[in-house]
Order: sequence, then structure tokens, then C-alpha cells
Amino acid sequence: MAATTLRTWDRRYGLGPSYRDPGRHRRYSDDDLARLELMRRLTVDGVAPAEAARIARATRDLRGEASASVAGLVSPDGAPAEPGPPPGPPPEPSSATATGLRRAALALDPAAVNRILDAALARGVVPAWVAVIAPALRGFGRQYLTASLYVAAEHLLSGAVSTALSRVPRPPDRPRIVLACAPAEQHSLPMEALAAALAERGVASRMLGARMPTDALREALVRTGPAAVLIWAHSPATADYDQLAAVSGTRPRPALVAACGPGWAPASLPGGVRRLTTFQQALSATAQLP
Repeated sequence: MAATTLRTWDRRYGLGPSYRDPGRHRRYSDDDLARLELMRRLTVDGVAPAEAARIARATRDLRGEASASVAGLVSPDGAPAEPGPPPGPPPEPSSATATGLRRAALALDPAAVNRILDAALARGVVPAWVAVIAPALRGFGRQYLTASLYVAAEHLLSGAVSTALSRVPRPPDRPRIVLACAPAEQHSLPMEALAAALAERGVASRMLGARMPTDALREALVRTGPAAVLIWAHSPATADYDQLAAVSGTRPRPALVAACGPGWAPASLPGGVRRLTTFQQALSATAQLP
């Protein structure tokens, strides 16, 4: 890139170096260079320079927040994601792969997104979700979804994650575990990841998806007689305790009825329903099924 281009992008769009030493050369960090590369790729793809610069600058500002647009994400320890630090330049995700995945989504580059996802999943579903996928998804905080390009990036990434998780080979055994979402819960990616993690361990499951009506879920349980049913709710607004009670009353009753995700209040759970908040808890609980 020409030096004049760098100076122009700095002056017009604020894409300059993070460090300036008066009277000396400009000092661009690795993150500065990554933003410039993203700006260059977007403009080559036909995005207007001002909009490309806004997206590139956003890679400095995106942070994981409790209000992540893809509801249903929890921190690696299973607790709801905490708000970010006080105002100031937030850090990039700790995983360079997560940062690369987020930037590929912002660039609306499906080939790069798929390549990063496949490489991450090759190392295991759980580490890929915890260290790469969830941090990248949390990067699209609600305050950044007012611009249509951020919405497009979030949708592209969510769709690619769902497709990549579905490519994890499923065992041929009869599924004994049912995974579903609460009737008002529209985000199913965490349960799709759990289904892939179970499959990786040779455990078959039925994924019934988002917004599962209570009557339909009960009918499916009666027809299939699973050993376990796990129901996801990200927030208190989507948690449906009547659904849990109805499922618990199904005959024959599954050996494990579990409320998954941070949306459930432990004190409100029907008797005999377990609350699972991490992948490890869910994997351990299902591994102990009779």
C-alpha cells in the first residue's frame, strides 16, 4: 500500500497507527495492520470507503457483552457473560483464531469463515466452541447491529457455524437423547454445538431445534422414549417452567430432564429437573445415563 494511502486513511477515517512517536516513523501494531487489511479487502469488494472504514474500526471496538445478539452464549465457566470493562479500547478476544473468525465474518467472506471453522472443529467441538466460536459470536454486540452490514456478518457467521456443526459425523445408533429449546427461544446454536459434541463422543441425539412447542415436544418424547431430554433457555424471558413440568410428567419419564442455559432460575425448577450450565456438565450427565 502506498504511504499516501495510509496517510489518507489515517486523516479521513481514523485508521492510523495506535502509537505515534513525534518526529519518528509511524508505528503500526499487528492489530492496526489487520484493520488496514480488512479495509483494503472491503474496498476491493466494492464497499464504500467510509463504510469499509467503519467496519474496520469496529474490530477494535467489538466486545463480548451480556446482550450478545446470538442469545444463548455463556462464558467458558458456564456463567452468563459479564459486561465489558469500563469505557476505553477493549482487548481483542484472547484467541487469535476467534479474532480471525470475527474479521472474516465482518468482511462477509464465507470461504474464510468456513476454513477457520473447519480447522477449529478439527481440534474438537468443545474447545472450538469455547475458545473460537462463542467469543467470535459475542463480538457482535447489540449496539453494533444497527448497521445492516453487521447484521449480515452476524447472520453469515451463525449460518456457517450451524452448517459446520452439522458436518460432525453422527453415530448410527438410535438416539437416546433429545435436545430442544424453550417455546420462545429462537437461538439453538448452543444445543447444536452440544449435539455435535455428543456425536464426537459416539452418542447419538435428536435435535428438535428452536421454539419447540410443549405439546409437540411431549408427543416426540412419547413416540421415542428417550433416556434424557435437555431444554435450552438463554434468558428468563424465554424460560418456560410449564414446559419443564409437562416434560417431567411424560410417561415413561426420561431418566434425565435438564434445564440448560443461564435463563433458568434454580429455585423455580420443578422437582427432579437438573440445571446444567456448561458443556462439561451436560456431557458428564448424559454419559452417566443407564
